Amino acid sequence: MDRPCYSGRRPNRQVMPSSDAQNSSLHIGEQTMDLNLKGRAAVVAAASAGLGFASALTLAQEGCRVAICARNEDRLQAAAERIREETGSEVLALVADMSDAEAPGAFIQAAADRFGGLDIVVANAGGPPSGEFADKTDTEWALALQLNLMSAVRLFRSALPHVTASDQGRLVAITSVSAKHPMESMVLSNATRTGVHGVIKTLSMELAVTGTTVNAVCPGVTKTDRLDELAQQAADQKGITVEEAFAERAATVPLGRLGDPMEFGAAVTFLCSKQAGFITGIGLAADGGFMGALP
Repeated sequence: MDRPCYSGRRPNRQVMPSSDAQNSSLHIGEQTMDLNLKGRAAVVAAASAGLGFASALTLAQEGCRVAICARNEDRLQAAAERIREETGSEVLALVADMSDAEAPGAFIQAAADRFGGLDIVVANAGGPPSGEFADKTDTEWALALQLNLMSAVRLFRSALPHVTASDQGRLVAITSVSAKHPMESMVLSNATRTGVHGVIKTLSMELAVTGTTVNAVCPGVTKTDRLDELAQQAADQKGITVEEAFAERAATVPLGRLGDPMEFGAAVTFLCSKQAGFITGIGLAADGGFMGALP
């Protein structure tokens, strides 16, 4: 997952230590605003953990039936069971690798068959490895394009007949702030995520006549399992504690803390709502103010 790796420290900023970040779950969805999503059919790719899982969970909290996929069956089934237990919503869980050319179409078809159609499709995939341009091989470029660009292309292409037939069709891509704010040593993410945004803007214009909206949500530094791994790596490399590594990350965010995955899921879910029906073709940054570019 390609999250910002910004080295500058914001001056005079109180940062949330790691323990606070881990214990600050917002439980968004326990008291919900009616987003007119009850009974809607939603697909969320790569949703066994992290931002994909949070998006699927918040959609289910609003009453959506959800189909989720991931490569690891044990983690996938555990995620599906948690969503069922916490929301009571119907969940379809399918093992699928979004970098496989046939997988997105098969996933969409299985979900449409199960639910009798689809209203919402959320494209998501893990981020490509970091590194500088000169170090990246053709193979690494090809893998990044398949995982981060073509998986979204194939998922959305397969979903078009379903979402355009819905009276509340929604396509959302989970990308990264690197799509709008290119970052050093993140060339694969900078290039492929930007490509997804090109698709988003183009589709938003092409599908406007159908009433289907097409948007992206760009996460910043968010407390996920992947960030835990990166913090441990940084701690080992720098000879600091994991808590200090988290604090360094939090210090790059103007709000002074890490993002909660459920905050991100709430942003995705809002864009899928009836109330967001006049919002299309945008890349919404859920980054605590990290991104320096104009919105």
